[in-house]
Amino acid sequence: MIAISRPAPSSRTDDLLAWCGADRERFRRGELVFRPGRFQWPFVIVAGAMRLDLPAGDDSALQLALPGDLLGIEQLIGQPQSTFGRAIVETVIAPLGAIPEAMHQNALIRQLVASHRRALEQARLRFGPASERIRALLLMLAQHERTPDEPMCCELPRLSDIAALTDTAPETASRVISSLRRSGLIASSGEDDTQRSVQIGPLMRLRAGEMPPGMTRSRVGVARARSA
Repeated sequence: MIAISRPAPSSRTDDLLAWCGADRERFRRGELVFRPGRFQWPFVIVAGAMRLDLPAGDDSALQLALPGDLLGIEQLIGQPQSTFGRAIVETVIAPLGAIPEAMHQNALIRQLVASHRRALEQARLRFGPASERIRALLLMLAQHERTPDEPMCCELPRLSDIAALTDTAPETASRVISSLRRSGLIASSGEDDTQRSVQIGPLMRLRAGEMPPGMTRSRVGVARARSA
């Protein structure tokens, strides 16, 4: 367990990052963050994404955790961790510092609401054509990794993780990713040659119903027709 000091709380007492110390832990894509049956000190995901799996469970039970999510809350009620947690892209977490006992209930309610919202988002990853499910996953990852004035980029998870999260086969995930590259909906970004980091093109965002910068409603039909 990392020793951290409690910072002065901000004006928003429900902002959990205000109760996190300056220490950060970084995990590589595919690296195990925690395992079930052990006590895991609560932490907030600062960047990246994780998959949460039940012990001996199939992929239908896995969950996706994104920046802002609070994990390890079982510790607040004296219970051990119940799931495996694995980074699906490079992930940064901030261990939660000591918080007043009065805030424990707020933290639990916050995570309950976040879990409900995440379940609704993940429903998009389980229904519809495989290509649409994988597009939805990439957009979900990219939207949580950018500021408003930055292009939408994300690190590609491993094919096995993409397949598990979207209920497809790894071979299908590979074909869809290749098709997205060929059509220009995603493009490699960064200076390395691993092709893990991709930039989301405007037309891919348009197909998902989001208006890219500079695009007006009157141009939507034309853009869709050209990309069909």
